[in-house]
Amino acid sequence: MKIALAGKPGCGRSTLFKALAGYADADTGKPLTVQVPDDRLDFLTAVHMPEKKVNATVVFYDVPSPSFSPGNMAVMRNAAVLTVVLDNYALGDLEADFSEIESELILSDMKTTEKRLERLRKESKGKSREAILLERILTHMETGQPLRTISLDSNERDLLSPYAPLSLKSLLVVPNRMGKPVTPENDLNKTVLSHGASLIPIDAGLELELTDIDNADRQEFLESLGYSSSGLSRLIRESYSALDLIVFYTIGKDEVRAWPLRQGATAPEAAGSIHTDFARGFIRAIVMPYELYHEFPDRAMLKDRGELRIEGKNYVVQDGDIIEILFNV
Repeated sequence: MKIALAGKPGCGRSTLFKALAGYADADTGKPLTVQVPDDRLDFLTAVHMPEKKVNATVVFYDVPSPSFSPGNMAVMRNAAVLTVVLDNYALGDLEADFSEIESELILSDMKTTEKRLERLRKESKGKSREAILLERILTHMETGQPLRTISLDSNERDLLSPYAPLSLKSLLVVPNRMGKPVTPENDLNKTVLSHGASLIPIDAGLELELTDIDNADRQEFLESLGYSSSGLSRLIRESYSALDLIVFYTIGKDEVRAWPLRQGATAPEAAGSIHTDFARGFIRAIVMPYELYHEFPDRAMLKDRGELRIEGKNYVVQDGDIIEILFNV
């Protein structure tokens, strides 16, 4: 679950990375693992008081300047999500900067597509499913549109996956402010949404300063500035959401844990993310929806009331499910 932080020189990309790390001396040349804030996990921990609490995590990479050089483009292809930082604290032109960056991503994908098409034609595979798809996406990108805005089924996405198209990746756009934005962001937001991306304004400098404030006082300080939560919390949550993941939970005295899982995955797949033996010997899953458990945090009572669900191999796990796996190996 790699997330690449990119941007033009001076945009504040590295400041944001250091804020995510929690200290100003963070090494921007190394990957950074960050816990995903999770109020549900906090509640489950408060109820069970386990020896260990384990949040879901995401990994951020700071793509050095020039972020959009050919070498760094190759690095970004290994990321699942792209986060692009724009300068909105000095003299940055938001619309122009976003358009330039999006064009760089599209042009890189076009070059990769054209090169592969040329090879397929030389191998007399110009009418193959892959070639037809590549011609289709090339025509789409020639209009200036990213692949995020084209309709692709799962088989087509599988065909494209070896090339890891940059303009197909989930994109988060972060206008970096210093207090109030220098340039209004309404027009940028419309453009970003039309490109299949999301806008998350952040004051990276403020977020870095917040790391020097005790956790107990941080929320009060944020609220005094008119914020309900930190920009970093929103960014981490959006980054996680952009990966098309849900979360299920396991609870116990030893550990309460949040487990990331692909949207649409079944109970045996959830079991396999815990341990391969759980999937191999899967019998059934005992499921409690988080909302129900939040209202009545007493498993024995819920069992007596018949509220615990017994689910089999075809059950599709829902976000927030609290699951106990029964297996036999």
